Amino acid sequence: MGSESDHESSIPSTASAEGASTTSAAGNVAGAVHSQAAENPASAESRMTATAASSGITRPRIPRQVNWNRATDRQRRISAGKSEAPRLRQLMGVCGWAAVLGGIGLIIGLRGHIGILTGEPPTWYEPSLISVGIVGILLTVAAFLTVNRRRAPWIFLSSSSVALIVAMSLTSTAF
Repeated sequence: MGSESDHESSIPSTASAEGASTTSAAGNVAGAVHSQAAENPASAESRMTATAASSGITRPRIPRQVNWNRATDRQRRISAGKSEAPRLRQLMGVCGWAAVLGGIGLIIGLRGHIGILTGEPPTWYEPSLISVGIVGILLTVAAFLTVNRRRAPWIFLSSSSVALIVAMSLTSTAF
């Protein structure tokens, strides 16, 4: 019987012939794994996991955190997709068109201001020029706010161009 216990202590596996694990065999395997850990830490960890699994030892599991705001997470993912950067070509087009509108609007505004200072403008001219100018500026701002969309900025800039043409006709009629 003494030779059988010596035989079990020299077996590198964790199970005996019947499939049950023995304490002395598990102790020897753990010692062999720890001695090999200094040589290769990555493989030693996998051997220790295999040894623990075969000897019936379970690793403690960390419970998953419950996400109570699943609807909020879905909304963030949906809104995150909408906030992608606009195409550079479209952004340059909107900026160019808005710059042309701003330059022409500045010229019309200066002409109207000089006409108001030098002469007697009609009573309808100042309020109508101010309101048409504010509408044109708001439409241009709306074009920049919707630059991620396909057609909306072009519709807003077209409407702003119409407002600029109306301001030109008001100024030419008044002076």
